[in-house]
Amino acid sequence: MYRSLIAATLAAATLAAPAFGATDTFKLEVDFSRANLVTEEGASAEYANIRDQVADRCIAEHAEMTFAKTFAVEACTSRTLSKAVREIADPVLTSVHLEAKG
Repeated sequence: MYRSLIAATLAAATLAAPAFGATDTFKLEVDFSRANLVTEEGASAEYANIRDQVADRCIAEHAEMTFAKTFAVEACTSRTLSKAVREIADPVLTSVHLEAKG
């Protein structure tokens, strides 16, 4: 039982290693309208727009990956989106982001 668990863990770690080795260091300037951040509806629309821009860039950044690509793109998108929201520093957008994260 323990051997199969250890083997499964090692296999998962081996497959995910390229994802952990990939860098998510890139510059991304997102387009958004600060005027839309006044309301929750506007902030939600801008959040979706920002999320799409980030996801597209993360997909492009990991295009050459063969193993664990989905994991790497999801991790990149999550980290980069959180960083973008933090840097925009708008309370309504931050609230929408926290809601989206669950």
